[in-house]
Amino acid sequence: MAVSAAHRVRNEKLRSIRLAMNMSLTNFATAVRDAGDALGEPNTCDKRLVNKWESGAHSTCLPRYRRALQRVTSTPYIELGFADATKVAPLSPTVSSLIGTPASLDDSILILGDPNDALRYSLNRPEVPQPKAIALIAESTAYLFGLEYHRPARALMPALGQHVRDVAAMMTGTRHQPFRHRLATAGGQASLLAGWLAFDLGDMPAAHRYWDSAMACARYAADGPLFACILTYLSYSAADRGDPHTAWQLAHTAVSRVGPNPRAQAWMAVRAAQEAAKIGDSGAAIAELEEALDYGSEMASAAPEDDAEPWCRFVDRAYIWAMASNVYTHLGAVDDAHASAVRALDSLSADQVKTRAIVLAEAAHAFARIGGTERAIQCATEAADLASKLEASLAHRRLRELLPHLAVTAASQLAPRLREQPASPAN
Repeated sequence: MAVSAAHRVRNEKLRSIRLAMNMSLTNFATAVRDAGDALGEPNTCDKRLVNKWESGAHSTCLPRYRRALQRVTSTPYIELGFADATKVAPLSPTVSSLIGTPASLDDSILILGDPNDALRYSLNRPEVPQPKAIALIAESTAYLFGLEYHRPARALMPALGQHVRDVAAMMTGTRHQPFRHRLATAGGQASLLAGWLAFDLGDMPAAHRYWDSAMACARYAADGPLFACILTYLSYSAADRGDPHTAWQLAHTAVSRVGPNPRAQAWMAVRAAQEAAKIGDSGAAIAELEEALDYGSEMASAAPEDDAEPWCRFVDRAYIWAMASNVYTHLGAVDDAHASAVRALDSLSADQVKTRAIVLAEAAHAFARIGGTERAIQCATEAADLASKLEASLAHRRLRELLPHLAVTAASQLAPRLREQPASPAN
C-alpha cells in the first residue's frame, strides 16, 4: 500500500535486519527474487521496491513478498515492521516449551527460511532460554554427531536442519553472553555437521554455506577447536577441487589450532600428513604422521560418552592406522602401508559404522599393492556393501580409486557394487 510523504514511517526493523545480514539494497532484492523462485512464487523485487519498504513509501506488501521476505530474513512477517503484519504458526513444541516468549510478542514465533541463514542472523540479533534448554541443545548436537556414524546423510539431514533452526531460535531469545557463547558453539557444531553431510552428498554450495555459518559461530564463541575442525573439512573441499597445496595448508593450520584433546590432535595431524604425501612432501608427511601415531597409540575405542568434542569422537586406533596406510601408499612405501593396514584391521571393532567402511577400503588398497588380491577383494566387498548402505562417500571414493590396481577379473567383481553412487569428496 502506497503512503503519502506526510504520513510515512520509516521501516527501521526491515532496514536493520538487512544491514545485519550485510546486504546492499540490490543484493537484498536479488535474494527476495531468488526466494520467490524457490517458493514457486516468482516476483519482480528490485532495489527501488526495497527502498520503498524501508522508507515507508509502501507500508505493506503482497502475500508472495511476505513469504519471500520471511525466507530471506529467517524472520516471521510480524517482526519485519510492516503495517499489515500478522501472527504466524507457533514455534515447534520441542523448543517453545523451553524458551521464554519475547516481551514484544504475545506468542512464540516460527523461525522460517533456510536454517543456515537463521543461525547466522541470530548472531547479530539477541532478545531468554532456560539453562536446561541450552544443555538439551548441546546434548542433541552431540547425539546427531553420534547418529552420523551409522546413518545415511540424506536420512539425517532433515533432523539436523530443524536442529539448526532450534539453536537459532534460542540464540535469538537471549542476551546473556555466556549462554550465547554456548549456543554459538552448539550451532557451529551443528552447521559443521550439516556442511559435511551436504559435502558427502555432493552439494558443494550448501556445504560451504553451512561451513561459513560454522566459521561465524566459532569466531563469535572464540572456539579454537571448532575453527580447526572447519579448516579440516575445508581441506577435503580443496582436495576435491584439485588443489592439494591449499588442502595441505588448511589441514596443517588446523593442527596448530586444535587444542589439547588427543583424538582431535591425532585426526588433524594424520589429515595433514595425507595432503603432504599427495604433494610429495615426504618430510612433512612423515613428521605429521609420527605426531598422529604418538597421539593414537594408546587411544581408547571411540565412544559416545567420550569427553572429546563430538566431531572427533569417531577417531580411534583403527582409523589412525588406516590413514597411516593411506599416507604410506601415497609415498610409495608399500610395505609400511601393508603393515599399517594390518594393524588397523587388528584394532577394528565390529560396529557397522562409516569408519569401518573407510578402514576396510584402505586395507584393500594396501593388500592390492602387494599382490594380495583375494584379501583385497574381501575387504573391498565388505567396505562397498557398508558404504552403500550408509552413503559413506569417502569409502566409495577410495574403492573407485582401487579398481585400476586390481586384475580385470577382480575389478569386474567389485565395480558393480560401486555404480550409481553419489559424487564424493576426495580422501
